[in-house]
Amino acid sequence: MPPWLKRDWRAVSYTLCSCVVGLIFMRVIMYFAAMPTDTYGNDLASGAVFTICTQLVFFLAVPFCIYKFYGRRTVAQTLEYSSAGKFKLYYLLAVPLGIAVFVLTVGVSSVWTALIKLTGYTVSSSSPDMPQNFVFGFFVADIALTAVLPAVCEEFAMRGGLLTTAQNSFKTWVCIVICGIIFGLFHQNIRQVFYTSLFGALAAYLTVKTKSIYPAVIMHFTNNFCSVFIDYAVNYEWALGGGFYDAMGSLSFLPLALIFLSVGAFAAVTVVLMLYIKEKKTIDRKREVLKDSAFDATNKRVVLMGEFDPKRVSELEMEKEVYGKDFEKTLYRPQARDIMIAVSLAVVTVCTTVFTYVWGFFY
Repeated sequence: MPPWLKRDWRAVSYTLCSCVVGLIFMRVIMYFAAMPTDTYGNDLASGAVFTICTQLVFFLAVPFCIYKFYGRRTVAQTLEYSSAGKFKLYYLLAVPLGIAVFVLTVGVSSVWTALIKLTGYTVSSSSPDMPQNFVFGFFVADIALTAVLPAVCEEFAMRGGLLTTAQNSFKTWVCIVICGIIFGLFHQNIRQVFYTSLFGALAAYLTVKTKSIYPAVIMHFTNNFCSVFIDYAVNYEWALGGGFYDAMGSLSFLPLALIFLSVGAFAAVTVVLMLYIKEKKTIDRKREVLKDSAFDATNKRVVLMGEFDPKRVSELEMEKEVYGKDFEKTLYRPQARDIMIAVSLAVVTVCTTVFTYVWGFFY
């Protein structure tokens, strides 16, 4: 087995360490820094310090350096490793998908919050009210901090190198489950752990199937943008979205369930359409390649013209055609020492998530 697989697992462990420990570190710093949060502007500034440091440093810069220098990659190879390839137009279908996911997230989050309230959990918020008059600068800042940075930085860390490495060791469904659980625990917040796990699994599924991180980034951005937009719309009574929560709250169980089922069906159709377009493009590309290829009748496999390049075979998704119908990817089973840090971090995130439930640490 290539030595780089073991190195990748350790690189991923160090990356997760940066994310988890960095988040805890920034929460502790902000908790004791006693920055003024008496007005919405001060609260936003305090949040900006926390978010910019956490996202840009611990979720993006440090992981990038780990993947590049410890992983011994060029910048281009690092981006490729993180599934940041060429952007394709059909990825924009992730925009309506993100809107649908936002609506579903509201429902799932509401149910989850209601359930933990039954166990005695108290939901509290110390954030000051928004200004009486709409401030465009605050709105833009909220979008940047809540939608842009998390969509780029969190996806790079979670659905980038982590998912790529996991696919070299586990079956697809296992990778999706692992990434979902890790993303949920990574938030270290009892109120977010459930719906973010589901979101993380969906983002991982899109990344695996499209072989690109962009659909997950766009869906993530759209979901978070909708959250910010609706909050402002409700507070300032905008015509578009201002009555969203009141409308949802006024419905009885049956029509509300029908709405969420319809939105869920729309999301599923959007995913299917995206994957259909992707598969059609893949088939068209294969047909073009096969025109200039030969066929080995003895071994029943396609022989590509020119110098053999495993990377090209993978990009064309022609492993079974080139290597034979019985081709099966050899999976690397990481040893305990390879994932020891990752397992330790899982324990830490479980503990910090429980702490937010029992004592409400940092919230």
